[in-house]
Amino acid sequence: YNYNPEWGSTSSNDQLYALLNRADQRDAATTVLATVGQDQYKSREGSWRRHEILPLSELHFAADYGGGLGTHSVSKSRLWVLSFIGLLILAMACFNFINLATAQAASRAREVGVRKSLGSSRGQLVGQFMGETTLIVLFAVALGTALAVLLAPMLKLISDVPDATPFLQNPMVWAFLAAVTVAVSLLSGFYPAMVLAGFQPIKALKNDITARTVGGVSLRKVLVVAQFVIAQALIIGTLVTVSQMDYLRMMDLGYQPALIYAVNDISSDSSSIARFDLFKRQVQEISAVESVSLSSDVPSSNNNWASNFAFRKGSNDAPFSTFMKLADSDYFKTYGLRFVAGRGFQASDTMQEVVVNQTLLKKLGVANAEDALGKYFRMGGGRWRPVVGVVEDFKANTARDEMKPMALFSRKTYYSTAGIKIRPENMSATTAKIQQVFESTFPEQVFDGQYLDERIAEFYRDETRFSALCKGFALLAVLISCLGLYGLASLMAVQKTKEVGIRKVLGASTMSVVGLLSRDFLVLVLIAALVASPLAWYAMNAWLQDFVYRTPLSAWIFISTIVLACAVALLTVALRTWRTAMANPVQSLRSE
Repeated sequence: YNYNPEWGSTSSNDQLYALLNRADQRDAATTVLATVGQDQYKSREGSWRRHEILPLSELHFAADYGGGLGTHSVSKSRLWVLSFIGLLILAMACFNFINLATAQAASRAREVGVRKSLGSSRGQLVGQFMGETTLIVLFAVALGTALAVLLAPMLKLISDVPDATPFLQNPMVWAFLAAVTVAVSLLSGFYPAMVLAGFQPIKALKNDITARTVGGVSLRKVLVVAQFVIAQALIIGTLVTVSQMDYLRMMDLGYQPALIYAVNDISSDSSSIARFDLFKRQVQEISAVESVSLSSDVPSSNNNWASNFAFRKGSNDAPFSTFMKLADSDYFKTYGLRFVAGRGFQASDTMQEVVVNQTLLKKLGVANAEDALGKYFRMGGGRWRPVVGVVEDFKANTARDEMKPMALFSRKTYYSTAGIKIRPENMSATTAKIQQVFESTFPEQVFDGQYLDERIAEFYRDETRFSALCKGFALLAVLISCLGLYGLASLMAVQKTKEVGIRKVLGASTMSVVGLLSRDFLVLVLIAALVASPLAWYAMNAWLQDFVYRTPLSAWIFISTIVLACAVALLTVALRTWRTAMANPVQSLRSE
Protein backbone atom coordinates (compact mmCIF):
# COMPACT_ATOMS: atom_id res chain seq x y z
CA TYR A 1 0.00 0.00 0.00
CA ASN A 2 1.03 3.61 -0.47
CA TYR A 3 3.17 5.34 2.13
CA ASN A 4 1.05 7.40 4.52
CA PRO A 5 2.77 10.16 6.55
CA GLU A 6 -0.29 10.71 8.80
CA TRP A 7 0.31 10.11 12.54
CA GLY A 8 -3.34 9.17 12.94
CA SER A 9 -3.20 6.24 10.48
CA THR A 10 -1.85 2.75 11.01
CA SER A 11 -1.76 -0.30 8.75
CA SER A 12 -1.22 -3.94 9.66
CA ASN A 13 0.47 -4.37 6.28
CA ASP A 14 3.46 -2.24 7.30
CA GLN A 15 6.55 -3.72 8.94
CA LEU A 16 9.65 -1.92 10.18
CA TYR A 17 12.90 -3.80 10.80
CA ALA A 18 16.00 -2.32 12.44
CA LEU A 19 19.46 -3.69 13.17
CA LEU A 20 20.97 -2.75 16.52
CA ASN A 21 24.68 -2.18 16.80
CA ARG A 22 24.84 -4.46 19.84
CA ALA A 23 22.41 -6.95 21.37
CA ASP A 24 22.57 -5.24 24.76
CA GLN A 25 21.08 -2.04 23.29
CA ARG A 26 17.57 -3.44 23.28
CA ASP A 27 16.44 -1.73 26.50
CA ALA A 28 17.93 1.58 25.42
CA ALA A 29 16.23 1.36 22.03
CA THR A 30 12.91 0.51 23.69
CA THR A 31 13.18 3.57 25.95
CA VAL A 32 13.83 5.88 23.02
CA LEU A 33 11.13 4.32 20.87
CA ALA A 34 8.54 4.75 23.63
CA THR A 35 8.85 8.53 23.32
CA VAL A 36 8.30 8.62 19.56
CA GLY A 37 4.96 10.10 18.57
CA GLN A 38 3.62 10.78 22.04
CA ASP A 39 2.95 14.45 21.33
CA GLN A 40 1.15 13.60 18.08
CA TYR A 41 -0.94 10.82 19.68
CA LYS A 42 -2.18 12.86 22.63
CA SER A 43 -4.76 14.73 20.59
CA ARG A 44 -5.88 11.69 18.61
CA GLU A 45 -5.72 8.42 20.47
CA GLY A 46 -5.23 9.10 24.14
CA SER A 47 -2.41 7.11 25.76
CA TRP A 48 -3.03 3.57 24.50
CA ARG A 49 -1.05 3.80 21.25
CA ARG A 50 2.67 3.15 21.64
CA HIS A 51 5.70 1.81 19.78
CA GLU A 52 7.60 -1.26 20.91
CA ILE A 53 10.72 -3.08 19.80
CA LEU A 54 10.55 -6.86 19.41
CA PRO A 55 13.48 -9.19 18.67
CA LEU A 56 13.01 -11.08 15.42
CA SER A 57 13.69 -14.33 17.28
CA GLU A 58 10.55 -13.73 19.36
CA LEU A 59 8.26 -12.82 16.46
CA HIS A 60 7.33 -16.46 15.87
CA PHE A 61 5.69 -16.56 19.30
CA ALA A 62 4.30 -13.00 19.27
CA ALA A 63 0.79 -13.86 18.06
CA ASP A 64 -0.51 -10.48 19.28
CA TYR A 65 1.60 -8.63 16.73
CA GLY A 66 0.70 -10.78 13.71
CA GLY A 67 1.43 -9.95 10.11
CA GLY A 68 5.17 -10.44 10.22
CA LEU A 69 5.18 -14.20 9.84
CA GLY A 70 1.67 -14.73 8.50
CA THR A 71 0.30 -18.14 9.53
CA HIS A 72 3.58 -19.23 11.11
CA SER A 73 3.13 -17.45 14.42
CA VAL A 74 2.07 -19.46 17.44
CA SER A 75 1.30 -18.60 21.03
CA LYS A 76 3.86 -19.77 23.58
CA SER A 77 1.07 -20.28 26.11
CA ARG A 78 -0.54 -22.86 23.80
CA LEU A 79 2.73 -24.78 23.55
CA TRP A 80 3.02 -24.76 27.34
CA VAL A 81 -0.56 -26.03 27.68
CA LEU A 82 0.05 -28.89 25.24
CA SER A 83 3.31 -29.77 26.99
CA PHE A 84 1.53 -29.75 30.35
CA ILE A 85 -1.19 -32.08 29.04
CA GLY A 86 1.48 -34.43 27.69
CA LEU A 87 3.17 -34.50 31.10
CA LEU A 88 -0.15 -35.20 32.81
CA ILE A 89 -0.74 -38.22 30.58
CA LEU A 90 2.80 -39.41 31.25
CA ALA A 91 2.08 -39.05 34.97
CA MET A 92 -1.06 -41.16 34.52
CA ALA A 93 1.06 -43.96 33.09
CA CYS A 94 3.38 -43.69 36.09
CA PHE A 95 0.38 -43.86 38.44
CA ASN A 96 -0.76 -47.04 36.72
CA PHE A 97 2.64 -48.61 37.13
CA ILE A 98 2.78 -47.71 40.83
CA ASN A 99 -0.73 -49.05 41.41
CA LEU A 100 -0.16 -52.35 39.67
CA ALA A 101 3.35 -52.85 41.05
CA THR A 102 2.30 -52.32 44.67
CA ALA A 103 -0.89 -54.33 44.25
CA GLN A 104 1.06 -57.29 42.88
CA ALA A 105 3.94 -56.94 45.34
CA ALA A 106 2.67 -59.93 47.36
CA SER A 107 3.44 -62.25 44.45
CA ARG A 108 7.15 -61.42 44.80
CA ALA A 109 7.28 -61.66 48.59
CA ARG A 110 8.98 -65.09 48.66
CA GLU A 111 11.64 -63.88 46.22
CA VAL A 112 12.41 -60.96 48.52
CA GLY A 113 12.54 -63.30 51.54
CA VAL A 114 15.03 -65.61 49.85
CA ARG A 115 17.26 -62.75 48.72
CA LYS A 116 17.30 -61.17 52.17
CA SER A 117 18.05 -64.54 53.80
CA LEU A 118 21.03 -64.92 51.47
CA GLY A 119 22.40 -61.57 52.58
CA SER A 120 20.96 -59.00 50.18
CA SER A 121 20.63 -55.57 51.71
CA ARG A 122 17.64 -53.34 51.30
CA GLY A 123 19.67 -50.98 49.12
CA GLN A 124 20.61 -53.84 46.78
CA LEU A 125 16.98 -54.89 46.45
CA VAL A 126 15.91 -51.31 45.75
CA GLY A 127 18.59 -51.11 43.08
CA GLN A 128 17.41 -54.37 41.52
CA PHE A 129 13.77 -53.34 41.35
CA MET A 130 14.69 -49.85 40.12
CA GLY A 131 16.82 -51.47 37.44
CA GLU A 132 13.87 -53.57 36.29
CA THR A 133 11.70 -50.45 36.10
CA THR A 134 14.39 -48.54 34.21
CA LEU A 135 14.65 -51.32 31.62
CA ILE A 136 10.88 -51.15 31.07
CA VAL A 137 11.05 -47.37 30.72
CA LEU A 138 13.99 -47.58 28.30
CA PHE A 139 12.07 -50.02 26.14
CA ALA A 140 9.03 -47.71 26.23
CA VAL A 141 11.15 -44.65 25.30
CA ALA A 142 12.74 -46.55 22.39
CA LEU A 143 9.34 -47.71 21.16
CA GLY A 144 7.86 -44.24 21.60
CA THR A 145 10.74 -42.64 19.70
CA ALA A 146 10.31 -45.11 16.84
CA LEU A 147 6.59 -44.37 16.70
CA ALA A 148 7.32 -40.61 16.73
CA VAL A 149 9.63 -41.00 13.73
CA LEU A 150 7.05 -43.08 11.82
CA LEU A 151 4.18 -40.72 12.63
CA ALA A 152 6.14 -37.47 12.09
CA PRO A 153 4.57 -36.85 8.62
CA MET A 154 1.15 -36.71 10.30
CA LEU A 155 2.23 -33.64 12.29
CA LYS A 156 1.30 -31.49 9.30
CA LEU A 157 -2.35 -32.23 10.11
CA ILE A 158 -2.08 -30.43 13.44
CA SER A 159 0.81 -27.99 13.00
CA ASP A 160 3.02 -26.11 10.55
CA VAL A 161 6.01 -28.33 11.32
CA PRO A 162 7.73 -29.28 8.03
CA ASP A 163 7.24 -32.85 6.82
CA ALA A 164 10.93 -33.71 7.02
CA THR A 165 11.93 -32.50 10.48
CA PRO A 166 15.16 -34.25 11.60
CA PHE A 167 14.32 -33.85 15.27
CA LEU A 168 16.51 -36.78 16.31
CA GLN A 169 19.52 -34.79 15.12
CA ASN A 170 18.76 -32.14 17.73
CA PRO A 171 20.81 -32.63 20.93
CA MET A 172 17.98 -31.05 22.93
CA VAL A 173 15.69 -33.91 21.94
CA TRP A 174 18.15 -36.51 23.22
CA ALA A 175 18.60 -34.53 26.43
CA PHE A 176 14.81 -34.45 26.82
CA LEU A 177 14.54 -38.23 26.24
CA ALA A 178 17.25 -38.85 28.82
CA ALA A 179 15.50 -36.58 31.32
CA VAL A 180 12.16 -38.34 30.70
CA THR A 181 13.78 -41.76 31.18
CA VAL A 182 15.29 -40.77 34.52
CA ALA A 183 12.21 -38.92 35.76
CA VAL A 184 9.72 -41.65 34.80
CA SER A 185 11.95 -44.39 36.24
CA LEU A 186 12.19 -42.58 39.57
CA LEU A 187 8.53 -41.54 39.69
CA SER A 188 7.09 -44.93 38.80
CA GLY A 189 9.70 -47.25 40.28
CA PHE A 190 10.98 -45.78 43.53
CA TYR A 191 7.90 -46.31 45.72
CA PRO A 192 7.18 -49.91 44.58
CA ALA A 193 10.89 -50.72 45.03
CA MET A 194 10.84 -49.39 48.58
CA VAL A 195 7.70 -51.40 49.38
CA LEU A 196 9.16 -54.64 48.01
CA ALA A 197 12.52 -54.15 49.65
CA GLY A 198 10.85 -53.46 52.99
CA PHE A 199 9.29 -56.93 53.42
CA GLN A 200 10.33 -58.82 56.54
CA PRO A 201 12.11 -62.03 55.42
CA ILE A 202 10.32 -64.38 57.87
CA LYS A 203 6.85 -63.23 56.81
CA ALA A 204 7.91 -63.23 53.20
CA LEU A 205 9.20 -66.83 53.33
CA LYS A 206 6.03 -67.97 55.09
CA ASN A 207 4.08 -66.27 52.29
CA ASP A 208 2.33 -64.34 55.05
CA ILE A 209 2.09 -61.21 52.90
CA THR A 210 -0.98 -60.38 50.85
CA ALA A 211 -1.93 -57.40 48.74
CA ARG A 212 -4.07 -56.20 51.64
CA THR A 213 -1.13 -56.15 54.06
CA VAL A 214 1.12 -54.34 51.60
CA GLY A 215 1.26 -50.64 52.35
CA GLY A 216 -0.20 -48.24 49.86
CA VAL A 217 -3.89 -49.19 49.65
CA SER A 218 -4.85 -45.57 50.33
CA LEU A 219 -2.17 -44.40 47.91
CA ARG A 220 -3.62 -46.64 45.19
CA LYS A 221 -7.03 -45.05 45.69
CA VAL A 222 -5.50 -41.57 45.53
CA LEU A 223 -3.71 -42.45 42.30
CA VAL A 224 -6.90 -43.87 40.75
CA VAL A 225 -8.69 -40.64 41.66
CA ALA A 226 -5.82 -38.59 40.21
CA GLN A 227 -5.99 -40.53 36.94
CA PHE A 228 -9.69 -39.90 36.53
CA VAL A 229 -9.32 -36.25 37.53
CA ILE A 230 -6.96 -35.81 34.58
CA ALA A 231 -9.13 -37.86 32.23
CA GLN A 232 -12.36 -36.07 33.12
CA ALA A 233 -10.70 -32.64 32.96
CA LEU A 234 -9.46 -33.45 29.45
CA ILE A 235 -12.91 -34.69 28.41
CA ILE A 236 -14.50 -31.46 29.67
CA GLY A 237 -11.86 -29.43 27.85
CA THR A 238 -12.55 -31.33 24.65
CA LEU A 239 -16.31 -30.80 24.89
CA VAL A 240 -15.82 -27.09 25.54
CA THR A 241 -13.48 -26.61 22.56
CA VAL A 242 -15.81 -28.55 20.27
CA SER A 243 -18.76 -26.51 21.53
CA GLN A 244 -16.86 -23.26 20.90
CA MET A 245 -15.89 -24.33 17.37
CA ASP A 246 -19.52 -25.20 16.63
CA TYR A 247 -20.56 -21.82 18.01
CA LEU A 248 -18.11 -20.03 15.72
CA ARG A 249 -19.30 -21.96 12.69
CA MET A 250 -22.94 -21.13 13.41
CA MET A 251 -22.32 -17.51 14.45
CA ASP A 252 -23.96 -14.74 12.42
CA LEU A 253 -21.09 -12.81 10.81
CA GLY A 254 -23.32 -9.98 9.66
CA TYR A 255 -22.94 -10.92 6.00
CA GLN A 256 -23.19 -13.98 3.72
CA PRO A 257 -19.82 -15.72 3.15
CA ALA A 258 -21.31 -18.77 1.41
CA LEU A 259 -20.54 -19.14 -2.31
CA ILE A 260 -18.11 -16.20 -2.29
CA TYR A 261 -14.93 -16.94 -4.24
CA ALA A 262 -12.17 -14.49 -3.35
CA VAL A 263 -9.20 -13.74 -5.59
CA ASN A 264 -6.48 -12.42 -3.30
CA ASP A 265 -3.29 -10.38 -3.58
CA ILE A 266 -4.07 -8.61 -6.83
CA SER A 267 -1.36 -6.04 -7.51
CA SER A 268 -2.52 -2.43 -7.21
CA ASP A 269 0.19 -0.78 -9.29
CA SER A 270 -0.91 1.69 -11.95
CA SER A 271 -0.71 -0.88 -14.76
CA SER A 272 -2.93 -3.35 -12.89
CA ILE A 273 -5.40 -0.68 -11.80
CA ALA A 274 -5.95 0.23 -15.45
CA ARG A 275 -7.17 -3.35 -16.06
CA PHE A 276 -9.46 -3.65 -13.02
CA ASP A 277 -12.63 -2.69 -14.90
CA LEU A 278 -11.83 -5.11 -17.75
CA PHE A 279 -11.27 -7.96 -15.29
CA LYS A 280 -14.49 -7.23 -13.42
CA ARG A 281 -16.52 -6.98 -16.62
CA GLN A 282 -15.19 -10.26 -18.03
CA VAL A 283 -15.82 -12.15 -14.78
CA GLN A 284 -19.39 -10.83 -14.67
CA GLU A 285 -19.94 -12.27 -18.14
CA ILE A 286 -19.45 -15.81 -16.77
CA SER A 287 -22.97 -17.27 -16.60
CA ALA A 288 -22.63 -18.72 -13.07
CA VAL A 289 -21.37 -15.45 -11.55
CA GLU A 290 -23.99 -13.31 -9.80
CA SER A 291 -21.91 -10.28 -8.81
CA VAL A 292 -18.30 -9.08 -8.47
CA SER A 293 -16.72 -6.56 -6.11
CA LEU A 294 -13.20 -5.17 -5.95
CA SER A 295 -11.97 -4.07 -2.54
CA SER A 296 -9.04 -3.75 -0.19
CA ASP A 297 -10.13 -6.94 1.58
CA VAL A 298 -13.13 -9.13 2.33
CA PRO A 299 -15.45 -8.27 5.29
CA SER A 300 -13.66 -10.65 7.71
CA SER A 301 -9.89 -10.52 7.40
CA ASN A 302 -6.66 -9.86 9.27
CA ASN A 303 -6.71 -6.26 8.09
CA ASN A 304 -6.52 -3.69 10.89
CA TRP A 305 -6.13 -0.54 8.84
CA ALA A 306 -7.30 2.33 11.04
CA SER A 307 -7.26 6.11 10.95
CA ASN A 308 -8.34 9.19 12.85
CA PHE A 309 -11.58 10.78 11.65
CA ALA A 310 -14.10 13.51 12.39
CA PHE A 311 -17.91 13.34 12.31
CA ARG A 312 -20.04 16.43 11.57
CA LYS A 313 -18.53 19.43 9.83
CA GLY A 314 -16.48 21.71 12.01
CA SER A 315 -15.93 19.17 14.78
CA ASN A 316 -12.57 17.93 16.01
CA ASP A 317 -11.29 14.40 15.50
CA ALA A 318 -13.17 11.71 17.41
CA PRO A 319 -11.37 10.34 20.50
CA PHE A 320 -10.99 6.93 18.82
CA SER A 321 -9.90 5.60 15.44
CA THR A 322 -12.13 4.01 12.84
CA PHE A 323 -11.20 0.92 10.89
CA MET A 324 -11.62 1.00 7.14
CA LYS A 325 -12.84 -1.12 4.24
CA LEU A 326 -12.15 0.33 0.80
CA ALA A 327 -14.46 -1.10 -1.83
CA ASP A 328 -16.48 -0.47 -4.94
CA SER A 329 -20.25 0.06 -4.97
CA ASP A 330 -21.00 -3.66 -5.50
CA TYR A 331 -19.41 -4.62 -2.17
CA PHE A 332 -22.70 -4.54 -0.24
CA LYS A 333 -24.62 -6.64 -2.76
CA THR A 334 -21.85 -9.20 -3.28
CA TYR A 335 -21.30 -9.93 0.42
CA GLY A 336 -24.89 -9.45 1.53
CA LEU A 337 -24.25 -6.63 4.01
CA ARG A 338 -27.50 -5.47 5.61
CA PHE A 339 -28.45 -1.80 5.78
CA VAL A 340 -30.04 -0.28 8.87
CA ALA A 341 -30.53 3.08 7.18
CA GLY A 342 -29.72 4.72 3.87
CA ARG A 343 -27.96 3.08 0.94
CA GLY A 344 -24.57 2.10 -0.42
CA PHE A 345 -22.30 4.68 -2.00
CA GLN A 346 -22.38 5.41 -5.71
CA ALA A 347 -19.76 3.99 -8.07
CA SER A 348 -16.56 6.01 -7.89
CA ASP A 349 -12.81 5.54 -8.12
CA THR A 350 -12.18 7.81 -5.13
CA MET A 351 -13.83 8.58 -1.82
CA GLN A 352 -17.01 10.56 -2.52
CA GLU A 353 -19.55 9.06 -0.06
CA VAL A 354 -19.21 7.10 3.17
CA VAL A 355 -21.06 4.18 4.78
CA VAL A 356 -20.53 3.53 8.50
CA ASN A 357 -21.51 0.70 10.84
CA GLN A 358 -23.62 0.72 14.00
CA THR A 359 -20.67 0.43 16.40
CA LEU A 360 -19.14 3.66 15.11
CA LEU A 361 -22.40 5.50 15.75
CA LYS A 362 -22.74 3.97 19.21
CA LYS A 363 -19.26 5.13 20.16
CA LEU A 364 -20.14 8.61 18.86
CA GLY A 365 -23.34 8.64 20.93
CA VAL A 366 -25.69 8.63 17.91
CA ALA A 367 -28.68 6.56 18.97
CA ASN A 368 -30.70 6.66 15.74
CA ALA A 369 -29.07 5.47 12.52
CA GLU A 370 -31.30 7.77 10.46
CA ASP A 371 -29.77 10.77 12.24
CA ALA A 372 -26.38 9.94 10.76
CA LEU A 373 -27.57 10.22 7.15
CA GLY A 374 -26.52 13.48 5.54
CA LYS A 375 -23.93 14.23 8.19
CA TYR A 376 -20.41 14.83 6.95
CA PHE A 377 -17.42 12.62 7.62
CA ARG A 378 -13.72 13.42 7.29
CA MET A 379 -11.07 10.71 7.12
CA GLY A 380 -7.65 11.79 8.43
CA GLY A 381 -6.89 15.23 7.09
CA GLY A 382 -9.03 14.83 3.96
CA ARG A 383 -12.15 16.57 2.71
CA TRP A 384 -15.63 16.26 4.20
CA ARG A 385 -17.86 13.62 2.56
CA PRO A 386 -21.52 12.80 3.26
CA VAL A 387 -22.64 9.70 5.15
CA VAL A 388 -25.17 7.96 2.89
CA GLY A 389 -25.75 4.67 4.71
CA VAL A 390 -25.46 2.68 7.93
CA VAL A 391 -24.86 -1.08 7.80
CA GLU A 392 -25.43 -3.66 10.50
CA ASP A 393 -22.32 -4.62 12.41
CA PHE A 394 -20.33 -7.40 10.76
CA LYS A 395 -17.31 -9.33 12.00
CA ALA A 396 -14.33 -7.47 10.56
CA ASN A 397 -11.79 -9.82 12.14
CA THR A 398 -12.25 -12.93 14.28
CA ALA A 399 -14.49 -13.85 17.20
CA ARG A 400 -11.55 -13.07 19.48
CA ASP A 401 -11.90 -9.38 18.62
CA GLU A 402 -14.58 -6.98 19.73
CA MET A 403 -16.84 -5.31 17.19
CA LYS A 404 -14.96 -2.42 15.62
CA PRO A 405 -16.12 0.98 14.39
CA MET A 406 -16.00 0.82 10.62
CA ALA A 407 -16.10 3.21 7.68
CA LEU A 408 -16.53 1.98 4.11
CA PHE A 409 -15.76 4.07 1.05
CA SER A 410 -14.24 3.83 -2.44
CA ARG A 411 -10.58 4.24 -3.32
CA LYS A 412 -9.53 2.23 -6.35
CA THR A 413 -5.80 2.55 -5.78
CA TYR A 414 -6.05 0.30 -2.71
CA TYR A 415 -8.05 -2.59 -4.19
CA SER A 416 -6.28 -5.94 -3.98
CA THR A 417 -9.12 -8.47 -3.62
CA ALA A 418 -11.95 -9.56 -5.90
CA GLY A 419 -15.00 -11.06 -4.19
CA ILE A 420 -17.10 -13.09 -6.63
CA LYS A 421 -20.57 -14.36 -5.75
CA ILE A 422 -21.23 -17.57 -7.71
CA ARG A 423 -24.12 -19.98 -8.11
CA PRO A 424 -23.88 -23.44 -6.51
CA GLU A 425 -24.09 -25.46 -9.70
CA ASN A 426 -20.82 -26.71 -11.25
CA MET A 427 -18.63 -24.60 -8.98
CA SER A 428 -15.31 -26.13 -10.06
CA ALA A 429 -15.93 -25.17 -13.70
CA THR A 430 -16.86 -21.63 -12.61
CA THR A 431 -13.69 -21.13 -10.59
CA ALA A 432 -11.63 -22.51 -13.48
CA LYS A 433 -13.14 -19.88 -15.79
CA ILE A 434 -12.41 -17.17 -13.21
CA GLN A 435 -8.77 -18.26 -13.14
CA GLN A 436 -8.61 -18.17 -16.96
CA VAL A 437 -9.95 -14.61 -16.99
CA PHE A 438 -7.48 -13.54 -14.31
CA GLU A 439 -4.47 -15.06 -16.05
CA SER A 440 -5.42 -13.54 -19.39
CA THR A 441 -5.99 -10.10 -17.81
CA PHE A 442 -3.01 -10.15 -15.42
CA PRO A 443 -0.52 -12.55 -17.06
CA GLU A 444 2.35 -11.20 -14.94
CA GLN A 445 0.60 -12.03 -11.64
CA VAL A 446 0.09 -15.25 -9.68
CA PHE A 447 -3.52 -16.39 -9.24
CA ASP A 448 -4.59 -16.98 -5.63
CA GLY A 449 -8.25 -18.00 -5.30
CA GLN A 450 -10.06 -19.35 -2.28
CA TYR A 451 -13.63 -19.69 -1.03
CA LEU A 452 -14.36 -17.16 1.67
CA ASP A 453 -15.75 -19.67 4.17
CA GLU A 454 -12.50 -21.65 3.86
CA ARG A 455 -10.54 -18.48 4.53
CA ILE A 456 -12.65 -17.72 7.59
CA ALA A 457 -12.04 -21.26 8.83
CA GLU A 458 -8.30 -20.51 8.72
CA PHE A 459 -8.86 -17.81 11.35
CA TYR A 460 -9.69 -20.57 13.80
CA ARG A 461 -7.21 -23.12 12.51
CA ASP A 462 -5.24 -23.11 15.75
CA GLU A 463 -8.41 -23.64 17.79
CA THR A 464 -9.52 -26.44 15.45
CA ARG A 465 -6.15 -28.13 15.81
CA PHE A 466 -6.23 -27.61 19.56
CA SER A 467 -9.66 -29.22 19.65
CA ALA A 468 -8.37 -32.20 17.66
CA LEU A 469 -5.40 -32.56 20.02
CA CYS A 470 -7.71 -32.41 23.03
CA LYS A 471 -9.80 -35.22 21.53
CA GLY A 472 -6.70 -37.35 21.09
CA PHE A 473 -5.37 -36.57 24.55
CA ALA A 474 -8.74 -37.24 26.18
CA LEU A 475 -9.08 -40.58 24.39
CA LEU A 476 -5.55 -41.54 25.44
CA ALA A 477 -6.21 -40.51 29.04
CA VAL A 478 -9.41 -42.55 29.19
CA LEU A 479 -7.62 -45.55 27.67
CA ILE A 480 -4.78 -45.36 30.23
CA SER A 481 -7.29 -45.01 33.08
CA CYS A 482 -9.24 -48.02 31.84
CA LEU A 483 -6.07 -50.13 31.56
CA GLY A 484 -5.21 -49.29 35.15
CA LEU A 485 -8.72 -50.04 36.34
CA TYR A 486 -8.79 -53.32 34.46
CA GLY A 487 -5.52 -54.39 36.08
CA LEU A 488 -6.68 -53.50 39.57
CA ALA A 489 -10.06 -55.15 38.95
CA SER A 490 -8.29 -58.32 37.82
CA LEU A 491 -6.24 -58.39 41.01
CA MET A 492 -9.28 -57.72 43.17
CA ALA A 493 -11.25 -60.45 41.42
CA VAL A 494 -8.51 -62.98 42.20
CA GLN A 495 -8.32 -61.86 45.84
CA LYS A 496 -12.08 -62.16 46.30
CA THR A 497 -12.55 -65.54 44.63
CA LYS A 498 -13.59 -67.28 47.87
CA GLU A 499 -15.86 -64.37 48.91
CA VAL A 500 -17.62 -64.47 45.53
CA GLY A 501 -18.06 -68.25 45.81
CA ILE A 502 -19.59 -67.99 49.30
CA ARG A 503 -21.94 -65.19 48.23
CA LYS A 504 -23.15 -67.19 45.22
CA VAL A 505 -23.70 -70.30 47.35
CA LEU A 506 -25.80 -68.16 49.67
CA GLY A 507 -27.95 -67.04 46.75
CA ALA A 508 -26.34 -63.83 45.47
CA SER A 509 -27.06 -63.07 41.80
CA THR A 510 -24.37 -62.49 39.21
CA MET A 511 -25.37 -58.81 38.82
CA SER A 512 -25.21 -58.20 42.57
CA VAL A 513 -21.71 -59.69 42.68
CA VAL A 514 -20.60 -57.51 39.75
CA GLY A 515 -22.10 -54.48 41.48
CA LEU A 516 -20.30 -55.35 44.71
CA LEU A 517 -16.94 -55.61 42.97
CA SER A 518 -17.52 -52.42 40.96
CA ARG A 519 -18.88 -50.20 43.72
CA ASP A 520 -15.56 -49.10 45.19
CA PHE A 521 -14.20 -48.05 41.81
CA LEU A 522 -17.37 -46.14 40.98
CA VAL A 523 -17.04 -44.15 44.20
CA LEU A 524 -13.48 -43.21 43.27
CA VAL A 525 -14.60 -41.99 39.84
CA LEU A 526 -17.31 -39.82 41.41
CA ILE A 527 -14.77 -38.32 43.81
CA ALA A 528 -12.55 -37.57 40.81
CA ALA A 529 -15.49 -35.82 39.12
CA LEU A 530 -15.94 -33.53 42.13
CA VAL A 531 -12.28 -32.51 41.86
CA ALA A 532 -12.04 -32.34 38.05
CA SER A 533 -15.15 -30.25 37.40
CA PRO A 534 -14.10 -27.01 39.15
CA LEU A 535 -10.53 -27.31 37.85
CA ALA A 536 -11.73 -27.80 34.28
CA TRP A 537 -14.26 -24.98 34.63
CA TYR A 538 -11.54 -22.58 35.74
CA ALA A 539 -9.14 -23.56 32.95
CA MET A 540 -11.70 -23.51 30.12
CA ASN A 541 -13.31 -20.30 31.34
CA ALA A 542 -9.86 -18.68 31.12
CA TRP A 543 -9.41 -20.09 27.59
CA LEU A 544 -12.79 -18.74 26.47
CA GLN A 545 -11.79 -15.25 27.61
CA ASP A 546 -9.69 -15.03 24.43
CA PHE A 547 -12.96 -14.82 22.50
CA VAL A 548 -15.24 -11.82 22.64
CA TYR A 549 -17.98 -14.09 21.27
CA ARG A 550 -18.04 -17.40 23.11
CA THR A 551 -20.28 -20.28 24.03
CA PRO A 552 -21.49 -20.50 27.64
CA LEU A 553 -20.08 -23.18 29.94
CA SER A 554 -23.32 -25.11 30.28
CA ALA A 555 -23.98 -27.74 32.93
CA TRP A 556 -24.62 -30.49 30.37
CA ILE A 557 -20.89 -30.57 29.55
CA PHE A 558 -19.99 -31.45 33.13
CA ILE A 559 -22.92 -33.80 33.70
CA SER A 560 -22.29 -35.72 30.48
CA THR A 561 -18.58 -36.02 31.37
CA ILE A 562 -19.39 -37.51 34.77
CA VAL A 563 -21.90 -39.93 33.26
CA LEU A 564 -19.42 -40.94 30.56
CA ALA A 565 -16.59 -41.47 33.05
CA CYS A 566 -18.78 -43.57 35.32
CA ALA A 567 -20.07 -45.62 32.41
CA VAL A 568 -16.58 -46.29 31.06
CA ALA A 569 -15.23 -47.20 34.50
CA LEU A 570 -18.21 -49.44 35.23
CA LEU A 571 -17.92 -51.17 31.87
CA THR A 572 -14.16 -51.69 32.31
CA VAL A 573 -14.50 -53.21 35.77
CA ALA A 574 -17.61 -55.21 34.84
CA LEU A 575 -15.86 -56.82 31.86
CA ARG A 576 -13.28 -58.28 34.20
CA THR A 577 -15.45 -59.06 37.23
CA TRP A 578 -18.21 -60.68 35.13
CA ARG A 579 -16.01 -63.74 34.53
CA THR A 580 -15.38 -64.09 38.26
CA ALA A 581 -19.06 -63.65 39.08
CA MET A 582 -20.05 -66.28 36.51
CA ALA A 583 -17.56 -68.89 37.77
CA ASN A 584 -18.85 -72.07 39.42
CA PRO A 585 -18.79 -71.40 43.21
CA VAL A 586 -17.92 -75.05 43.96
CA GLN A 587 -14.75 -74.80 41.88
CA SER A 588 -13.93 -71.41 43.42
CA LEU A 589 -14.23 -72.73 46.97
CA ARG A 590 -12.39 -75.98 46.17
CA SER A 591 -9.49 -74.19 44.53
CA GLU A 592 -9.19 -71.90 47.55
